[in-house]
Amino acid sequence: MRYAILGDVHANKEALEAVLTHAQASGVQAYAQVGDVVGYGPDPAYCIDRLRELDCKICLGNHDAAVVRRLPLDVFNPFAKMALEWTMFELKKAHRDFLSELPLQLDLPEIDGVIAHGSLYKPESFDYVRSLASAARSLEMQTSKLCFVGHSHQPCLFVMYDDGRCDLLSIFKREGVYQIPVDSSEKLLVNVGSVGQPRDEDPRAAYVIYDTEDCTLQLIRVAYDIRVVQERIRQKGLPHVLAERLSYGL
Repeated sequence: MRYAILGDVHANKEALEAVLTHAQASGVQAYAQVGDVVGYGPDPAYCIDRLRELDCKICLGNHDAAVVRRLPLDVFNPFAKMALEWTMFELKKAHRDFLSELPLQLDLPEIDGVIAHGSLYKPESFDYVRSLASAARSLEMQTSKLCFVGHSHQPCLFVMYDDGRCDLLSIFKREGVYQIPVDSSEKLLVNVGSVGQPRDEDPRAAYVIYDTEDCTLQLIRVAYDIRVVQERIRQKGLPHVLAERLSYGL
């Protein structure tokens, strides 16, 4: 079975479609998404509808939570706040209802996995995993083999060994394949990057394929027409900085 795990989409229709086209051509059979379907981008309703068409498993991101007032807008920077206020009026009630029902974390028993937006440690806080210490806190809460997160928009892979040691595996920072040890009880925490707004200085959309037969994780980057979404951001009256940053992966 080939399972695609998508990072933060952020209402970027063009990036999402590019990733889905690649995933379908790669034989993907099931999908999960680690939250922040909306925010920043110009097509929140389309992205929600598209993921629902795929029966994609989705958990709650902090931008999703803010749109349905499960998180205050004041915690966001001014540009993000402006985009969220616009998104609130752009979405229909059915879209808002869908977001309001998303769980903070969601088990994927078919692959011995779980998804959360930022961390399994106090997931309602939407903390970032950016260090060994923060990774260890999440991994200690993890009961499955795999946990997939996003939030930082930067792909990476942490492992907790049988003896409790935690390590960052640099092999996963750029495109590549990681062979999962089959005969060990290691736990893996995988940041799948971002579909719609990468921040690792690579503007291409990012997602991960987990192959259950080969026991591999593959980080994939997909190019898309950034100029199209930039123009739509400007047309919608969203802050221009949200368009410009897409060109640089920042």
